[in-house]
Amino acid sequence: MGRARDAVVGATQNFGGTGVSSAAASDALPFRLEDYVGIANWNGKPIYDQSAVIGQIDSGAFLNSKNGVVTFSFSHKPTGLYNNPKEGFPEPAGFSPFSAAEQAVARQAIQLWDDLVPIKFVEKNGQGADILFANTTTGPAQAWAYYPESKKYSHVSSDVWTADPTANWTNGWLGYGDYGRTTLVHELGHTLGLSHPGDYNFGDDSDGDGEPDPITYTGDAFYAQDSNQFSIMSYFSERETGAQSINVSVGLLNNPQTPLLHDILTIQSKYGADTSTRSGDTVYFANSTAGNAVYDLKANPFPMLSVYDAGGNDTFDFSTANSGVFIDLRAGSFSSATAGYQTLAEANAATEAFNAVTDEDQGDFGLWDAGSYASWISTVQSIGASRVLNDTGVSGVTATSHRNISIAYNTVIENAVGGSARDYLLGNAVSNKLTGNGGNDVLDGLDGNDVYAGGAGADEFRISGVGGNDMITDFVSGTDKIRLSEIDANTTLAGNQAFSVGGSTFTNVPGQLISYGSGSNHYLAGDVDGNGIADFTIHLGSATALATDIFM
Repeated sequence: MGRARDAVVGATQNFGGTGVSSAAASDALPFRLEDYVGIANWNGKPIYDQSAVIGQIDSGAFLNSKNGVVTFSFSHKPTGLYNNPKEGFPEPAGFSPFSAAEQAVARQAIQLWDDLVPIKFVEKNGQGADILFANTTTGPAQAWAYYPESKKYSHVSSDVWTADPTANWTNGWLGYGDYGRTTLVHELGHTLGLSHPGDYNFGDDSDGDGEPDPITYTGDAFYAQDSNQFSIMSYFSERETGAQSINVSVGLLNNPQTPLLHDILTIQSKYGADTSTRSGDTVYFANSTAGNAVYDLKANPFPMLSVYDAGGNDTFDFSTANSGVFIDLRAGSFSSATAGYQTLAEANAATEAFNAVTDEDQGDFGLWDAGSYASWISTVQSIGASRVLNDTGVSGVTATSHRNISIAYNTVIENAVGGSARDYLLGNAVSNKLTGNGGNDVLDGLDGNDVYAGGAGADEFRISGVGGNDMITDFVSGTDKIRLSEIDANTTLAGNQAFSVGGSTFTNVPGQLISYGSGSNHYLAGDVDGNGIADFTIHLGSATALATDIFM
């Protein structure tokens, strides 16, 4: 029989709290749930700060390394305590070793955690490793892992068991965003001492009726951010916190692909941060130099992940995207960005690959025809644009996933590159280079000395911070716009005042915007306090800007 694809849903805001009735779409900066710690709730749940989040996800168990090394291996048979019938371990009766494909994905999952902490994970042969991997048909439905540090059960501590894919097909579903891959990353979190963010676990039977308890966000999440937007350790969809990540080709919701924002926060609070991880200049996504295919749009066109980067001058590059992207370079923030959508042939190849692994009882997805695929893409883009608009106040950004990429709290990404459609690129407190490429883009560097390149289209350059010396490399008068309305032009008065344009020198009057220069060097400069000194400058190269080009 046929199988229904997942539906995409529009944006919802579920705020409560003193003075808060909706998301911050009209605020100067895009919406972030964590900006409302202490002043609002979400779906009736408190929004936790970083310290409280760590308290929820850190189980307290600690995996002790030997000279900074943790070993892992793939079991070929049950050993040790697993063979003692008095201990009652269920796994040996249904034991089977990992396949070559499962082993490859497990190694990749380990590397994701290795990148975050100073511990080095080393594969060894035999059964004496710190972490063992195996399948079984006798146990919980999906997968489980033993916490580290158990004295009595030290020989099983940190071991990972998954239901054999012949018993649970999703564990053989191993592509990026597929549930089997996500499961391995999640279970490795347990081996390192991370818990679920709430007091829930598959198979719990608190009422003693012999049936597993239903586990829901409404009933079991302690705090607002307990979702797959923030943590791969969560049981709850990113939709619970307003996000949405989609594998557009197959028509399914995505699953997390790496440890996420709160997982990185928590694991590094336990073990420290690996300061060597991608410490040079790194490009992520298009033209990737990250050294891991999960950060490469060619291999992973629909990312759902968090980026930790230890240094260098780094770039989020979506130059190959054929749908709109919103990139937010602030640490702890979320971007809405993917490759966009694939060709009809690529989408059908992805659908056939999914059908090949799925349980026959589930049914197959039908292949797309040109009309149905175009209609699906249009729906996804329309809903994506409404979601980005709701978060940012910027219309027309047709992102095909929403809040699907985050930047770790201790990570700085300097540059962003958009694609062929309308994009919104937002910088941070350091000097950024923002490149829009095609489409009518919106670029905002925030603080720092930023460089803007709009590319083709009628672009809007937002200058929202004073103290910077910014440059627009390709301004076109009469086509592009400069927006200064986020800057209070006169800090000597209450409220947000507008600039008055005119002249080539300051006359010690607050709120003046002047233009000056000649040849290949033209500038705009603003004085917000009336001291006759520029509080910000904008270098336009050889271009000039008229008063009609500027939003005050």
